[in-house]
Amino acid sequence: MWKRPLKQAFGIVDKRFAGHPSDKERAREARKLINSAGVSWEEIEEEIGRILQGCTAEHLQAQLAAARKFFKL
Repeated sequence: MWKRPLKQAFGIVDKRFAGHPSDKERAREARKLINSAGVSWEEIEEEIGRILQGCTAEHLQAQLAAARKFFKL
């Protein structure tokens, strides 16, 4: 249930986490679902890895850092 909003929190073209206002709104929705479901950072990190499959390691690490800061984990 939380995976779809998390995926939608990444830009379609640039694959940046919550980089645009609409992406940020979806990130907020994902955060609510993640918090209510008690999802661990490890699960989030694994899902972000799937979402960003094919991206560079540098991009993945930057987006993981942004997501971790956003989720305050």
